[in-house]
Amino acid sequence: MSRFPLRVPMQDRQNEAAPDRRRHDAIVDIAAGTNYYDATYGTMVHKINEGGFCVLSRSDHLIMTTLGSCISVCMFDPVVKVGGMNHFLLPAKRGPELGNSRSMRYGINAMEMLFNEVTKRGGKKSRLVIKAFGAGRVLNISNDIGARNQFFLKQYMTNEGMSLAAHDLGGDFPRGVIFYPATGKAFVKLMRRASDAKIGQQEEKFRKRINKEFDFGDVKLF
Repeated sequence: MSRFPLRVPMQDRQNEAAPDRRRHDAIVDIAAGTNYYDATYGTMVHKINEGGFCVLSRSDHLIMTTLGSCISVCMFDPVVKVGGMNHFLLPAKRGPELGNSRSMRYGINAMEMLFNEVTKRGGKKSRLVIKAFGAGRVLNISNDIGARNQFFLKQYMTNEGMSLAAHDLGGDFPRGVIFYPATGKAFVKLMRRASDAKIGQQEEKFRKRINKEFDFGDVKLF
């Protein structure tokens, strides 16, 4: 059991990040839309939201996200030290463009994009260590989106001949996830405070928009 402070200063440090990012070729790293240096961790943090993903190669940076009914999948190749994380909201595919941010909110697109970008950078399917988190029932509605996301992920992994090395899925709470793509380590913290319900509310807002347009707990190491 390990602990990490999930809350980190959200001050934008884009200017400080630029020199570090320039050390990497654009083909090697796909940075998240939000990235900043955080003194707590002593490295760059890449924060992804719904429809986001990030792939880093031989980097000591970390990838972070928060999840309600969404799922994040982490892929890691221990030989070439390439890893990445996605964050999808719904299993269905609705967008025709794989790289479109809206269509990346759907599981099939998010999984294909993450797999393609990791293997493009030297990762091999037979070596991939895959972990999955999220799919909580965080909204009091009859449609259990988290369960649908879990069902999709299980089908996808079976169809692709892959398996999960670790997972923390389901339950009634949102989660905070930190992933180190150079080592494959992932840390998960359950978010049990009443104020954390806003995570589920935000996801529901995104879900409705997509349909229309087409005390913290213990930290676990996975």
